[in-house]
This record gives sequence, structure tokens and C-alpha cells, in this order.
Amino acid sequence: MRRLQKLGGQTKAANGDEVDALPRSTVSTVLRGDKLPRSEFVSAFVTACLVYGGQPPEQVAVATESWLARWRALYAAGGREGAEGETPQGDPVAEAPKAGSVPRHLPLDVRFLAGRGAELKAAEELVRRQPGGSVLLLSGPAGVGKSAFAIRWAHHLIEDFPDGQLYVDLRGAQGPLDSEHALGVLLGGLGVQEGDCPADPRRRVERYRSLIANRRMLIVLDNACDTEQVRPLLATGEHCRTVVTSRNRMSGLVAREAAQRLVLDVLSAEAACTVLRAVIDEEYLVGARAELEELAELCGYLPLVLRLAAVKFSDRPGQGFKNFVRTMRDDSQLLSLALDGDHDSSIRAELEFSYRRLGLDARRYFRKIGLVDDDGFTLETGAALAGIPLAEADRLTGQLESEHLVAEIGRHEFSMHRVLQAFARAEERKAGEAQARTLTVACSG
Repeated sequence: MRRLQKLGGQTKAANGDEVDALPRSTVSTVLRGDKLPRSEFVSAFVTACLVYGGQPPEQVAVATESWLARWRALYAAGGREGAEGETPQGDPVAEAPKAGSVPRHLPLDVRFLAGRGAELKAAEELVRRQPGGSVLLLSGPAGVGKSAFAIRWAHHLIEDFPDGQLYVDLRGAQGPLDSEHALGVLLGGLGVQEGDCPADPRRRVERYRSLIANRRMLIVLDNACDTEQVRPLLATGEHCRTVVTSRNRMSGLVAREAAQRLVLDVLSAEAACTVLRAVIDEEYLVGARAELEELAELCGYLPLVLRLAAVKFSDRPGQGFKNFVRTMRDDSQLLSLALDGDHDSSIRAELEFSYRRLGLDARRYFRKIGLVDDDGFTLETGAALAGIPLAEADRLTGQLESEHLVAEIGRHEFSMHRVLQAFARAEERKAGEAQARTLTVACSG
């Protein structure tokens, strides 16, 4: 008994104390009882017995998981747990999840994902190289299709995570969710009632991670803002995987949590045309190949903008496709693309979300570099346009690059895709008009 207790190792009680995973009194109670032990006890006890018997580590892991699978089946069938969930100190150990209700919270699968074959293969390779409990980060500019890619990929992985899939959109209707509220959403998905969620943020993290510790679960954290928001939400169980999408490069997550990062770029010209053709009836595109390619370019080869443009034309096809493309040459028409009654499907709203997160200096710099031509700009050009020192231009360019608002195309050379450029110029006009009004008021006073 003492040998098993030692091999069982230590676990952490809810109060943070390190306690024996297999107290001798608990082992004795469980072996004499007729109730289902907690999953944590099963894992520790089976592992200890197999190690005591001299089994190699790989066989220990397989056999322990087999016993846990049997435990989940019994629990789902209505087996009741015994009282061994209490440690000698009176603190409950990690809760066993209610396996009878497996969460399936992924949004509707994205059936059409043009031009992402190479990225899907790259994601598969990253996952194959990663151990359990790892993080896949999908990063890229607004409108590039990060959420669609993550949802399609998550559905592809469903069979690998039979204990459930959790999803939370970290960009709430009223703004970014803080990690405390996001944990409430995740705990709700695990069957924890709102009134039972711990008020202490640290306790919420402990409860969440305890619930999924021994489960094979996939957690999708969509539209994350920064690493501070994401870190408390990462699944730490060795059989879990977390997929994060963000416009931010989240270098901290890569450095500290060893997240594997996959950056999604804009589509190729061919794939962009495929997206347009998927929505627009072919009869309207006869003899309009040049206009189709021009529209794809005007949309910056961004999946969101391409779909919004295609739907807008399809709502009123009588105007003629060539005429529609001519109207899209106007930046104001391009930025006004949106779906009726769906504020989330608006390219201006998407870009404003990124823009408002910038500091005042970075906003001004963003507006100024939007005035350069389509060939891009250098740090010297950016500094001259904004009237700031070169070192400051370098710092601000780094901030914009981190949010995928500019992209490096060469040594100290950067570019901004057309839709972002149109938005930057529109914001510069608004800033100029606001300044003019202020001067007028000041002069009249």
C-alpha cells in the first residue's frame, strides 16, 4: 500500500496544497466499496499498479487510457461516484466531468474553403509534430478567413476528440471578452451552472482545467485579442488541444507556450476568382473574365470582402456585372460592403475593430502610410509622411505589423493591401475634416 501511495505521486487540492494522489485510507475505502471511484483515482491507481509491475511507460499510458475509457462508459451509463473525492485535508480533488453530455459546440461547418489546400496540409503537419496539450495559433489580417479555416479544421479533427469540442468567440457583441467571462462560457459548456462558477478568477481556471484534465477535448478560442486574454483559457490536459485565431501575431504565446503558428495570407488571384464564382451565377460572368479578375484585385484577395462583394452583386444582378465592378473602383463603395441586418458581416466594422485597438500615435501613422502608392513604402517614407524620427517609424511599423495591418515584403520594405489602404485614406480624410472643424470653431470663438 505504501509503495502504491508513493508511485501514485502528488496532486493539487482545490486550496492549492500538494497532497497524495493515493491516500492509503482512500485506496482501502475504494477497494472495499461498490461505488464508482473518481477518474483521477482510477488514473493514479492504474498507473501506480502498472509501474509497480514493471510495465514500460508507453504500455502504462495505453493501459491507463483504456481503463479511463471504461470509467467514462460506466459514468455515462449512470454509475455514481463514491466519497473518495475528499482528501484527508477535506478538499475535493479534481472533478470528474459528466460524460453523459458531451459538448459539441462548434459552429456550422464551413463546406467551401477555396484555395486553402496547402494551409490545411501545413496545419496537419504542425499537429502531427505537436504533443498533446499543445496550441495551434492561426494568425492573419482581418477578413482573411481565420475563423472559417479554424472551424473547418476543427470539424476535420472531431473524431480525435470524442469527449467534446468547446468553442468561444472572444470578440463579444459588446467588445472583447475578458478571460473571466470567457471561462464562464467554457465552464457552462462543461455543465457548470452560472451560479456554481467560482467568483475568484484563479479558482475558475483551476475548475476549468480540472474538468478537462483527463478528457480528449478540442477547444477553439476564436477572435482572440492578445496573449493575456488567451493564457488562462488554454487547455493543459495532455489529451486536449487548443486552436486560437487572432489578428495579433501573439509572439508571446509562441515563445512561452510553444504554440505552433500558422499565418494565413490573402488568396491567390485564381482562388479569389473561385470564391466569386461560387456565389455569382455563371451567366452573369460570360465575357467578363477581365472584370472578374479586377474585382478580385479590388477586394484585396480577402475571402470576407470577396464574399460580401459577390453577395451584393447577386442581390441586384440586373445592374450588370461589368457596371458593378466599375462602382467598386470607388473606395467608399468598397468599404460600405456589408450584409443587410448583419453588422458582423461588414468589412468596415472588421477594420475599425483593429484600428480602434491602436494607440493614437499608431493610428496617425497608419493613416499617413495609407497615402503611399500601391508599391509599398520604406521606413524612411513612413517617417517622412508622418513627420517623425526614423526610430519612431520603425517602432510604429512593428506595432502595425504585429496586428497584420502592414506586411514586410523586403528588407525594411512594407506594403498594405488595397482594402486596408482604402480604409486608411478614409480615416485620414475624416481626421482632416475633424481638424478643420476644430480650427473653424476656434477661429469663430
